[in-house]
Amino acid sequence: MFGFFKVLTGSGSASRKQEPCNLRIGGHPEHLHPVDDPQGLGGYQLAIEALIRDESPEVIYLRSDTENLSVVRKALEYLSRIGGQVGVADQLPDEEVAAIFGVDIRSYQSAVVNPQGDAAAYAG
Repeated sequence: MFGFFKVLTGSGSASRKQEPCNLRIGGHPEHLHPVDDPQGLGGYQLAIEALIRDESPEVIYLRSDTENLSVVRKALEYLSRIGGQVGVADQLPDEEVAAIFGVDIRSYQSAVVNPQGDAAAYAG
């Protein structure tokens, strides 16, 4: 992991990984990095942009360490606005995530399975 994404998420700091946070993002569900934006004031946008620029993942995974999923929802809404990326938040029902992206459930699930397929064109 290189660049601005590492700086924004504190990916090199072991102590930050121990603290619960309202948003973790990454290109793989097993490698999510904390985003220091507990209130969802815009740091999540910078982190998403940096992740896209630095790693170019086909799918962006989002998760919260807490029961507060508001920043996860804000990040999904941001991904929906910028387009071109598929967002997965396993703590939310697929129906809710599909609605955020403005697609039906089947199109969303197809885009998750095949981000470069036809359904991905509608996710933006």
